[in-house]
Amino acid sequence: MSKIIVDDNFIRKWHPEYDKIEDDEKEYQEIVKIARKEKLEKEAISKITFGRMLRWKTPRVMGIVKFDEFEIYDRELRKCLDASENAKLIILDKLYGIGAPVASTILHFIYPNEFPIMDIRTVEALHEFGYIESKIVSPKRYVTFRSIVLNIHKQYLRWSLREIDRALFAYHKISRGYCSCRHRNKIKKCCGA
Repeated sequence: MSKIIVDDNFIRKWHPEYDKIEDDEKEYQEIVKIARKEKLEKEAISKITFGRMLRWKTPRVMGIVKFDEFEIYDRELRKCLDASENAKLIILDKLYGIGAPVASTILHFIYPNEFPIMDIRTVEALHEFGYIESKIVSPKRYVTFRSIVLNIHKQYLRWSLREIDRALFAYHKISRGYCSCRHRNKIKKCCGA
C-alpha cells in the first residue's frame, strides 16, 4: 500500500465527503462569525457562544463544564486572548472539563486561520499517513500537530484549515467503516447494509 499524502488531491476528494457524515457546517460558520465579532468588539467570548462551541465539538462536554461558574471560564478565556500562541491552549486546557480537543476547537473558532482542531480522528489519520509519531491527543502534542497542519496549509493555500480538518476527519471516519450518510453509524447497522 502506498503512503497517503495530504495534498491538493486528497483534500479535494475528502473534504466534500464530510457533509455526507456530518451536518454541522452551517453552525460552524455561524460560530466562527460570532466569535470573531465578540473578540473584536468585546475582547471576550460570551457564555452563549462558549456553549455553542462546546455543543458543536461534543455535546457530552456540556454535562461536564460548570456553566454556573462561567466567570472562571470567562476570566481564563480573556487571559487566553492576550497570551502568546503557545500558551493559549495550555490556559484553556487547565479549565475544568476542557481537554486538548475542546481547547483547540475553542481556539479554532476564535482564530480559524491559525489554530487547527485537534481531534482523535485527525490525529489518527495523520499518524496513519506518517506525519506524526503518536496517536495521543494531548496539550503536549498540540504544538507538533499544529505545526504539521499549518505546514500542509502553507503548501496548499487554496484550502483552509477547516477544509483540511474536514478532509482528515471524513477520511478517518469513512475508512473505518462508518456509513457515508448522515446516520453516522457503522455500515453494518446502517442503510440496510
